[in-house]
Amino acid sequence: MNHLTWSSMGRGLGILLSLSLIFPLSVGCGPSKMAKDQLEKARKTYEQAKADPNATALAPFYLTDAENALQEAEQAGNSDEMIHLSYVAEKKAQIAMTIAEGKKAEENIRKLNTETAELLAQKKKLDQQRELEMKRSQMEAERARLAAKMEAERAAKAKAEADMLMKELSELKARQTERGIVLTIGEVLFAFAKADLSSKADRNVYKLAKFLQKYPNRNVLIEGHTDNIGSEEYNQDLSQRRAESVKEKLVGDGVGPDRITTVGYGKKYPAVSNDTDANRALNRRVEVIILHEGVQADTQLRE
Repeated sequence: MNHLTWSSMGRGLGILLSLSLIFPLSVGCGPSKMAKDQLEKARKTYEQAKADPNATALAPFYLTDAENALQEAEQAGNSDEMIHLSYVAEKKAQIAMTIAEGKKAEENIRKLNTETAELLAQKKKLDQQRELEMKRSQMEAERARLAAKMEAERAAKAKAEADMLMKELSELKARQTERGIVLTIGEVLFAFAKADLSSKADRNVYKLAKFLQKYPNRNVLIEGHTDNIGSEEYNQDLSQRRAESVKEKLVGDGVGPDRITTVGYGKKYPAVSNDTDANRALNRRVEVIILHEGVQADTQLRE
């Protein structure tokens, strides 16, 4: 409550006190019982104000003023004076409670305003946090969408490239595997106990060399194999020489030797059973694995 409000209230209370001073005098000299009743009423009002913690804390001056007025009433010399002073004490006690109530209301309003401001600040902060969370979720969703799109594009590109490679290698009867594109050069590659390429195999290796020149980011693993005739040691050496024969041909046709890895497996991995001459001829072979882009040959060796 501002100064003007308290001033107006003070003037109103002054008028009330003036009227209270006039009223008892108009009564004249009443009986002693009326004076005692008025004094008792003043005492009860004062005790009520004194018991009010708000009045004690927020209007101590007015409460003291009421107490002094009550003491004057108790010491009055006659009934008229006692009635008059008791009435004044009662009103001052009421004024103390009224002022305390007003100040308490102002305090509650200030507290409420502070709490309201704090709640608004918290709401604003929560709104900002929710907005940030929403933006973060949207960004994460967008990143996930873009990542999925890129992955799908990479997969589509890889499939398209694989399809194109398989088409280009169709004449060499290539097949797609987890290790890469595997092809067996020619139908009958090597004569019995020989590591020299047949003429048909030589032409197929030339076609492979042209393909590898077109795709310089692809490495190759060349595996040599034999039939089951002969000792382990002999066939191991023969299979290695057969793989080296294919490598020499590829290098001679323009493929960098650093892109080529050779390994001989002897008779360990037959393509078909070695129960007939025709099947043994098929096992005398070299398989070339065109590795996936960026893959090193040593990671694709058989155990």
